[in-house]
Amino acid sequence: MPSKHRAIESPILPSLETMNKGIPDKQLYESESYQNVYLSNCQLEGTKEVDFQYAYFDNVKIINTYFKRLSLQDVIITKSDFANTEWEEASLNIIEFVNSRLLEFKAIKSRLKNVVFQGCQGQFSQFTFSKIDNVIFDNCNLEYSTFLEISLINVTFINCQINNIILANAKFQDTDFRGSNIEGLQIEGLQINISQLKGAILDPFQAAYILQRYANVVVKTVDE
Repeated sequence: MPSKHRAIESPILPSLETMNKGIPDKQLYESESYQNVYLSNCQLEGTKEVDFQYAYFDNVKIINTYFKRLSLQDVIITKSDFANTEWEEASLNIIEFVNSRLLEFKAIKSRLKNVVFQGCQGQFSQFTFSKIDNVIFDNCNLEYSTFLEISLINVTFINCQINNIILANAKFQDTDFRGSNIEGLQIEGLQINISQLKGAILDPFQAAYILQRYANVVVKTVDE
C-alpha cells in the first residue's frame, strides 16, 4: 500500500537575494525563457511557449488568459491567482502551488509531474486529456471540478473538498482519495460498471458511498 503522505521532491531555487526581480517590460514574450526570476505583486498575460526555470511567483495575477505549451521547472507559486486561465499542452515538473486561487482553471493536454497543490482554491477547475503523475492535492477545494480523459498516477488527495467532481473516462494508478469529501461524486458512464475505478484507493466510508450510489448496494453496520 502506498504511503498516504507521499514525498515529492521540492523545487531547488537560489536565494531570493540573487534572483532577478521582475521581467523586462513587465510582460511575457512568445518563446522566451526566464530563469532565476522572482515575480511579486504583478499581473501578466499569457502567450505561447514560455519557459520558466528556477522561479518564484509571489502574489502574481495571471487571470482570464491563455498559455500554449507553457513550461515550468523548479517553480514555487504562493498566494497567486490563475482564475479562468487556460494552459494547453503545458509541462510542469517539480512545482509547488501554495495558497493560490485556481477557480475555473483549465489544464488541457498537459503533463503535471512532481507537483504539490497546498491550500488552493480550485473550484470548477478542469483537467482534461492530461497526465497527472506523482502529484499531491493537500487541503484544496476542488468542488465541481472535472477530470476528463486523464491519467492519475501516484496522485494523493489529502483532506480535500472534492465533492461534486466529475470523473469521466479517467484512469487510476495508486490514486489515493482517503479522507477527502467525495459526496456528489459523478462517474460518467459507470452507472452499472464501476470496475473502471480500479487503481483508486478509498477509505471504508468512501467505498460504502460509491457502492450505495452506483451499485444500489445497501451498506449497514452490524448492529443496525
